[in-house]
Amino acid sequence: MKQVRGQKVFLSDAVLSSLINTNYGLNVHSIDRILSIPKVSTNRGIFGFKNANELIDLPFVYQCIKWIRLNGFPFIPSVLPCKNGQVYFEHDNELYYMEEWVKGEDILFADLPLIEQIGSTLARFHQASEGIVPPKNSPRMEYGQRLEKLHRIHQDVQRWKSRYEPVPEWIMEPWMLDVLEMRCRLSSSYIRDVQNDVGGVKGVLSHGSLHQRNILLNAEGEIHLIDVESLLFAERTYDLASFIHYFAPSHNWNPSVIHRFIKGYHEASREPLSYSEWRCLFSFLAFPRRMESWCYRHFDHPTEFSYFKLLGILVHDQQKEDLFKQYYPSLLEPSLQLFEEMTKGGGR
Repeated sequence: MKQVRGQKVFLSDAVLSSLINTNYGLNVHSIDRILSIPKVSTNRGIFGFKNANELIDLPFVYQCIKWIRLNGFPFIPSVLPCKNGQVYFEHDNELYYMEEWVKGEDILFADLPLIEQIGSTLARFHQASEGIVPPKNSPRMEYGQRLEKLHRIHQDVQRWKSRYEPVPEWIMEPWMLDVLEMRCRLSSSYIRDVQNDVGGVKGVLSHGSLHQRNILLNAEGEIHLIDVESLLFAERTYDLASFIHYFAPSHNWNPSVIHRFIKGYHEASREPLSYSEWRCLFSFLAFPRRMESWCYRHFDHPTEFSYFKLLGILVHDQQKEDLFKQYYPSLLEPSLQLFEEMTKGGGR
């Protein structure tokens, strides 16, 4: 059985070269492996060769990328169509596709000026994506569903608690369940009345996964956003919270990270964040998608690996607690007024 995880590819170089020549008409010069993704140098440039089994709507993603690039944001990789015009092809019951390989370095740590630049880049990405809205029944549609989702998560945490049976080796599980319940309530409290603010929360086509390896800095000092296959339509603060979640820990969750990032976003955006959007931002920070994903993986299908993975996520996330004390729902409005004064004065 072929081993496939995500977009990783486990074909031999000889098979890859033959498939690329047959389906794209390209001559392969060399193949390197970067995290199990083949980096293919051809007579028409360098491309990443990826598995598309989990991307059944890749044609939609392809059209989104074309739209965004045509709207003036070229800093995302384009998907290369096959000779027959399709965006993927089948081989041995697997789907594959090729996308432009972006030259640049992963941003594993960002200082404040670079954080501000990334904020500006993200605002321009969001503006270029305006006009793209997936169908309401699409798995990529999450806008307006946050409170309902948190309610379901809270119910599931209660279910896990009611059926809990201690495992001697997993002594932290009761604490983990308590943290999940507390964070779910906190996340909900930020946005309890936001759904009544018609037009106050903007939905955009979001990148969906702004961690360190998906943001590159090239030799010209330009920011590129890669792995856009995770696109989803959500509140625009989804992406903002995702970036802050991954980059603020290296600054010990100093609020200046948020100040500079939002400052950069505001300077390039047509509309500053509304008060309701600030509340959404902190809701996403209080219960990020990574926490949601792994709590279900562990408590629905517990393994030793999932236990330690979720435990690590929850322990790591405790660093945010001081931030939530400063920006607690009942204190959010005066705290944001102070934020506005800081950003007007430069916030540096």
